[in-house]
Amino acid sequence: MENAGTLTVGAALDDPARLHALTRIRVGSASDSAVFDRLTALVTSLLDVPIALLTLVAPESQSFISVAGVEQDWQRRGAVPVTDTFCHRTVRFGAPLAIDDARTDSRAREARSVFEHEVVAYLGIPLVTASGHAVGTFCAVDTAAREWSENDVRVLSDLAATAIAYVESRPATPAETSPGGLNIAAVSHRTGVAPDTLRKWERRYGILHPHRTAGGQRRYDDIDVSRVKWLRDRLSEGIRIGAAAALLESAHGDSAENVDELREALVAAASEGDPSRLLGLVEQTFTLHPFVVAIDEILAPALRTLGDAWESGSETIAEEHLLSGAVRSRLERMLSDRRSGVHGTAVLACAPGEQHELGLLAVAVMLQADGWLVVYLGADLPADAAISVARRIDADVVCLSVTLPESLARLAAELEEAPGDRPLVVAGGPGVALAGTKLPARLITGGLADVAARLRST
Repeated sequence: MENAGTLTVGAALDDPARLHALTRIRVGSASDSAVFDRLTALVTSLLDVPIALLTLVAPESQSFISVAGVEQDWQRRGAVPVTDTFCHRTVRFGAPLAIDDARTDSRAREARSVFEHEVVAYLGIPLVTASGHAVGTFCAVDTAAREWSENDVRVLSDLAATAIAYVESRPATPAETSPGGLNIAAVSHRTGVAPDTLRKWERRYGILHPHRTAGGQRRYDDIDVSRVKWLRDRLSEGIRIGAAAALLESAHGDSAENVDELREALVAAASEGDPSRLLGLVEQTFTLHPFVVAIDEILAPALRTLGDAWESGSETIAEEHLLSGAVRSRLERMLSDRRSGVHGTAVLACAPGEQHELGLLAVAVMLQADGWLVVYLGADLPADAAISVARRIDADVVCLSVTLPESLARLAAELEEAPGDRPLVVAGGPGVALAGTKLPARLITGGLADVAARLRST
């Protein structure tokens, strides 16, 4: 259970992923109320408490889904300030909170219950969605001091899991859709974005492009849904709404969609020195196509086209750098989504003297998605330094990227001098197949998907 400490409203309540999960909670129908009221009534009976309640916790407020055991209609109070409740602490820590006596518990000193003096003992269980985000609480309240038992926690936890499972399992209701397109409720249900937010995005940023029925009602189509989902995903990555909306228009305003069109559009945008359009096209590439296709069939060929044009004198090196910078930014953002590895730990670095790291970044993102814990060390790293890091963290493999002949030769010399009790070293990249140089490492060639599969089988 959550330990004692100072009560503060933390950043977790404002976490974009949690807020996104909160917007997907759809309650309020008569059937919803009947289910929730039965659950809260069951808590008062099973735990022998006078009050039980289900809540949703937003960054600045808390609302009641269902309340049982009190004469007043607490649900009619509407939302209450989140700093006035014990529930925000339960949500923030994502763990059961048990207060045996609020009159003496240090955690209650800075919190005032919406029940004023009625709360003496409090047991709160977070409502946790399938995506792992706490969006509210299921609480049992006593007007006298009591010691909450493990069975009390177990019973309330089971009922909390039942409540959130009910919320997340319901299909869209027929009332959400109508002939001629989707209404705002249907768009909200499909995207998880609240109707009020959708209306604000439509008015301020022109995100949605509705048409009107003969009766004057706004109706939306699947393209609108796609645009909202795209924007929602950018917000979850930490991009501000204004910047994300501008990026959306840049990406989705372009007619390029298939592999050939996107590749040509990327080259054209780089050649024209249009960074805004270029960023949008890179986002569009990763949005519309699987990662391997985006890298191997669109972005890498576009970069090669710009490189060839520079060598022939028809372009400057700036165009290639413009595109590679946009791709690098997107890959680094994807790589920042840290997660534990189920296949093992991989240390990635470029060979000594090697500055070309876009390919290695793409491999890092692919391996992370494939279930590896990735430690990315970047460009121009001596082989012994990468191996030293791998040994220190007990990594399973060291992956080294080679592009240039001189990098390959230097890497071969350094690996010959490396200690024998090193982790598995693999090398890949355009330079590994260069004739005349043998590398004391396992070589991996092919595209991104081949790299992940070959590494998993080592």
